[in-house]
Amino acid sequence: MTVRVRYAPSPTGHLHIGGVRTALFNYLFAKHHGGQFILRSEDTDLERNVPGAEQEILEGFRWLGFRWEEGPDVGGPHAPYRCTDRLPIYRDYLKKLADAGAAYPCYCTAEELDAQRAEALRLGQTPRYSGKCRDLTADERAALEAEGRTANWRFRVPEGVTLSLTDAVRGPVSFESDDIGDFVIMKSNGLPTYNFQVVIDDALMEITHVIRGEEHLSNTPRQLLIYRALGLAEPAFAHLPQVLDETRKKLSKRDPNVLPVHAYREAGYVPQAIVNFLALLGWSPGGEEEILSLEEIIARFDLERVNKSGAVFDVHKLRWMANQYLKQLPLPALTEMVRVQLQRQGIALPDGRDDGWLETVVGLYQEQMACAADFLPLARGFFERQAALSAEALAVLREPGAADVVRAYHTLAEASDVWTAEASRDRFNEIKKTLGVKGKALFMPVRAAVTGEVHGPDLQMTIACLPKAWVLERMEAALAQAGV
Repeated sequence: MTVRVRYAPSPTGHLHIGGVRTALFNYLFAKHHGGQFILRSEDTDLERNVPGAEQEILEGFRWLGFRWEEGPDVGGPHAPYRCTDRLPIYRDYLKKLADAGAAYPCYCTAEELDAQRAEALRLGQTPRYSGKCRDLTADERAALEAEGRTANWRFRVPEGVTLSLTDAVRGPVSFESDDIGDFVIMKSNGLPTYNFQVVIDDALMEITHVIRGEEHLSNTPRQLLIYRALGLAEPAFAHLPQVLDETRKKLSKRDPNVLPVHAYREAGYVPQAIVNFLALLGWSPGGEEEILSLEEIIARFDLERVNKSGAVFDVHKLRWMANQYLKQLPLPALTEMVRVQLQRQGIALPDGRDDGWLETVVGLYQEQMACAADFLPLARGFFERQAALSAEALAVLREPGAADVVRAYHTLAEASDVWTAEASRDRFNEIKKTLGVKGKALFMPVRAAVTGEVHGPDLQMTIACLPKAWVLERMEAALAQAGV
């Protein structure tokens, strides 16, 4: 048997990171077993569909390194891969159910259904369809249609049936049909509901394994009923643990700490870091190693190692992992990513500075960055003539002897014709001899005056990368502000 899995996003907005985790587990499972990964666009929610969303979703998956054998952009033997292009197929299968007596038209209005629901709640019962239209005669249906009512089609749920399956993640699961109630499978506007459409599409596309979030577990009994009523082969099911936020609540698409995929891409994250991080959300590779290539993850992936409990989206761990990947990038590649960020912000290189200068400055901060966008706040001092002094920097400048060091460096720098890291180091050595200071007392006052901070990258390279005029001006301004 060739393993065939699918991910079927709705083009109703941005590609959410929680959905990517589900798609990734499908992808890993398929590739581990030498199978096929299919993309399908579930675009039947016409009111919520967003123009361009499907293209953004596909581009997001490509950026992450996904490759699919079939989909709306590449076609395939089970086309079409957009649900709105498959409406005649759903109508054919609805007719099969209706002809077999497994589906019937329901003429209840929204107000009547709301009243039924309210009455059930008043009685302390679980709301479910009352079956009011289940056994209408042909004359009764004609009379309702004469009133101008249009019908939704409901599936006739058999009574007293236990629906059992062995979930690849959760183990044995069973449901009682008496808890379900007849459910809508085709709306009056001719569009299928999810539980009907997904069964038809998965069966006709020969999907062998349905791997999805645990929120879909409650849909499974309805889908099993449709599979069995139509005599279609049932796939294996695996319901993945929810992705939780740091308060252990279900991750929201509106969580400000969790971005849609396009935002991570635009911020200049390394896509392999996102994939590595998401793979560990609810799955354990075994052992202590966490930095794994896609190929290594595919080789190790198995549903048996997927946890039942929810997986916390730890933003700090994501940034740590992203930093591990970004540090391994060749400096020219990272510099190009940073250049994109600068262009987006409309930030030009300082006068007289070239691509080699930018690469040097990027190298100063590579160890600290999780994404290319981190460069801008870290390196802002290289793009702005003035430097604001932090409280710590002011405190350093007011320490005994600090101002003397800054003035001495200013004098030597002003007289120097050579502006390199080595020349800066020579200036410090001369100050060390003449003033008898060393260590922090030697370097910290100059760093505080030049950068406005007491910590930062290599001081000699920092000074060499700044224009000489900026360094001199900053020192003068810092001493004036410190009042020394």
